[in-house]
Amino acid sequence: MKRDCSALSNQSFDLLIVGAGIYGVTLAADAVHRGYKVALIDKGDFCNATSANSLKIIHGGLRYLQHADFARMRESIIERRNLLYSAPHLIRPLPCVMPTYGHGIKGPEVMRIALLMNDLFSLDRNRRLPEPQRLPNGSIISRREFLDIMPFIHQENLNGGAVWYDAHMLNSERLLFSFLHSAVEGGAVAANYIKAESLLQQNGRVLGVQARDMMNDQRFDIRANWTISTMGAWINEVLGQVQTPRIAFSTAMNLIINRPFSPDYAFAAPTQKRFKDADALINKGSRLLFFVPWRGKTLAGTAHRPYDGNPDEYRVTEAEVAEFLNDVNSALPGADIRRDEVCHVLAGLLPMSAMNHDTGDVQLTKHYKLIDHQKTNQLKGLISLLSVKYTTARGVAEAVLNYLKPGSPRSAVRKIWGGEMESLEIFSQLREQESDHELSAETRQHLFCTYGTRYRQVLESVPQKDRFVKIASDSYILKAEIVFAVREEMAQKLTDVLMRRTELGSACLASAEQIESVAELMASELKWSEDRKYREIDDYKQLYNVKP
Repeated sequence: MKRDCSALSNQSFDLLIVGAGIYGVTLAADAVHRGYKVALIDKGDFCNATSANSLKIIHGGLRYLQHADFARMRESIIERRNLLYSAPHLIRPLPCVMPTYGHGIKGPEVMRIALLMNDLFSLDRNRRLPEPQRLPNGSIISRREFLDIMPFIHQENLNGGAVWYDAHMLNSERLLFSFLHSAVEGGAVAANYIKAESLLQQNGRVLGVQARDMMNDQRFDIRANWTISTMGAWINEVLGQVQTPRIAFSTAMNLIINRPFSPDYAFAAPTQKRFKDADALINKGSRLLFFVPWRGKTLAGTAHRPYDGNPDEYRVTEAEVAEFLNDVNSALPGADIRRDEVCHVLAGLLPMSAMNHDTGDVQLTKHYKLIDHQKTNQLKGLISLLSVKYTTARGVAEAVLNYLKPGSPRSAVRKIWGGEMESLEIFSQLREQESDHELSAETRQHLFCTYGTRYRQVLESVPQKDRFVKIASDSYILKAEIVFAVREEMAQKLTDVLMRRTELGSACLASAEQIESVAELMASELKWSEDRKYREIDDYKQLYNVKP
């Protein structure tokens, strides 16, 4: 997978996809398997924006029961199953639990009915899945069992908990890269740091974009029969060129807390703030926060507030972190989470449909939106896709392509790059017999969980003598992974490797030894000067600085 800008400019494509988050990448992966000639670009790095800001859960849509939105629930259940099948190295079953209180709307009786309905709506949730990937039925547990899982919750009137099962992304960035590899292996031409500066138009038709290579400031045209914007919050940049009303967005902030509250369960906890979901048929009166175990830490989310500025200028402030941390502590009064335990703040922008001006509560957009500009602006060849949920990206890609060519059959669900296995457990048992005896058990399992069946491609990116050398004494990440990221995954900046290609620096600030070692290796690969190397180090560290 090489970054080749000339391959973008010297040919014409069927589809040009602008925006390489999870929606753009899954669209590219599906399109090439249907025979389309595809180009995929992004003004930043792959998975650089909202797609990287995630609670790492593939939701089956249990919460949609309160809206009676059964169609959306079924869509989520199907796509959760598809991901468990196609990416078994990266997607795992995850037990989730929420407390029950009293015997009313929050009580075990109502939750038992909800869990039963969830199981009935998802009777086919395990179709084709091997045993390790299957999701059990939900259940009600006792007060004592719940407190064994989560002792920090409000305990007044607590009488138990409701357990259900969703799926967990071990690494959401690597999931996107698995789809990206699949797209490129299928023939797509992809490149990061390519900005679409303006639309190429002629006689009422969009013919592609004028693009700029952000790495060397070179401009060139990319031509295509269809141009599809999957730019997320940057969609207004395209819509502004065709005089369409701006779309409203909300911030979405998640905290990474350096404490494993419950290593085996994700759990929901109500805050003390009153909250009313205007679309819900059943309102529980308070907002739930979600807490997810991840890399020995806990993800907590999500906080929302309206945002009307330039998405490039959005930065989380210390005041916003403090306010959200207060909400988190109100949901977990016994945890007493300190500010210095928040080791990183994840932030992105999601489309919103409304806001309560009295409370400031945001109503997020619930369904994806496809805008055909031939219908809205009499401009042929341009489609804008407004995405809302990581889980359903593959299914939405299928819907978009079916829209372009009505009557197309549903796409077959395929194993993606690295996922060509029955299950991670079976694959690991088989590979334990191989001769990589110099790899520690921790590193071997990391390679399997990150690259799946393609892990040997990573090892073979360096000479045999360097194959098992770690990047630093305090890490199991190999130097081969850094080399592979540069040579085969278009890593152009230090942040690309630390934040997205590897897990070295995405959960908390990487150690000084790790940062220096990766920077030195990338400098050698990319011929950086010393000044450039230290600028890259400063840029990475800046990601962990929150403004006053």
